[in-house]
Amino acid sequence: MRKRGFVLVTMAIAAIALIGMLGLAVDVGRMFIAKNETQNYCDSAALAAALALDGTTTGISSAQNAVTNSANVWNLNTTTVQNPTVTFATSLSGPFVASPSPADGYNVARVSATVAMQLYFIPVLVAQTTTNVASSATAAQVALTSIPRGLAPYTAVSTNPTPPNFGLVVGNSYNIQWPQYNGSKAGCGPGNPDKCFNSAPCPGDVKASEVAVISNWGASTSGYWGSNSNSLIQQEVLDVIQLQTIVAGDNIAPILSNGNKASEAGYLDQRVSQDTDTTDNTPGSYFAAVHNFRRLLGVPIVNPIDPTHTTVIGFGQFLLLANGPGPSDYYTKTSVGKDPYCAIYVGSFVIGGGGPGTGGTTGGSRVKLVQ
Repeated sequence: MRKRGFVLVTMAIAAIALIGMLGLAVDVGRMFIAKNETQNYCDSAALAAALALDGTTTGISSAQNAVTNSANVWNLNTTTVQNPTVTFATSLSGPFVASPSPADGYNVARVSATVAMQLYFIPVLVAQTTTNVASSATAAQVALTSIPRGLAPYTAVSTNPTPPNFGLVVGNSYNIQWPQYNGSKAGCGPGNPDKCFNSAPCPGDVKASEVAVISNWGASTSGYWGSNSNSLIQQEVLDVIQLQTIVAGDNIAPILSNGNKASEAGYLDQRVSQDTDTTDNTPGSYFAAVHNFRRLLGVPIVNPIDPTHTTVIGFGQFLLLANGPGPSDYYTKTSVGKDPYCAIYVGSFVIGGGGPGTGGTTGGSRVKLVQ
């Protein structure tokens, strides 16, 4: 009887220990799941916030809204993360602040979240019924020196090498493909570069840019780069599929081509008509309206320095013009072979972003998780 009693006591003690260990494993396992769920939320929210940054306080507000609107569930998709915090900085070393003003240079976003997870088995061993699970993620716009895909087959011209805008003014209309050059026109020369075109250039380009074009490009080059094949031009305009990687600092002259303006106009109008906003022709009104970003194009910004060298000095983003509502035929109507293709400069180019970024040293960037 004594032995049987001892075995019974031993089994009871062992059972309590086993149940405690099993409960500990269950609760700790749930902690790992909760950590993964909240980390996924912080990762996606930080990326969304960083994409929205554009160097303005409006961009900060958009980033905060992006965090609020990010997919937000944990606890096996049954509970939302309450009161996440989002802060911003100009570098990974900080300092991180909640609402920077002015917002120039703020290109880093950090999202942090803490959730209280209910414990079911551990309280049998210790006097604790909940535990906090904390997660954090940091995303940033990282400057790009080369862009293998995502650029449209056009260029903007500037002789100003200062990033991130390279002398371009947000809201102004620039040539992304220049009008037909005619060096034999009366008065044509560096003093009157406007006289060297069969049709007036877009109004935003300054005299220095016009002089660089007439002095170094001539009749065979208008700023288009890529293919002369209509089927490939369609892909380049509609799907931004190119054959060349564009690198800041490189000479783009060897891949500048005539293109095919007649077909380009139709493809540009087709792209514009795929947007949900075909009426607004200023950056502010376009971004405030319901849109899907199809009218935005990223292009290289180039400086024609001599007849055989056109240097890529950076990247920019442009808004294609439209004459909606409804389907647009702006480029088909306003641009024939001698006319320019004009577009509105909206700021720097962010791969995967819907609006202008903070720019960085090249005017081009991508968003990535950095912590």
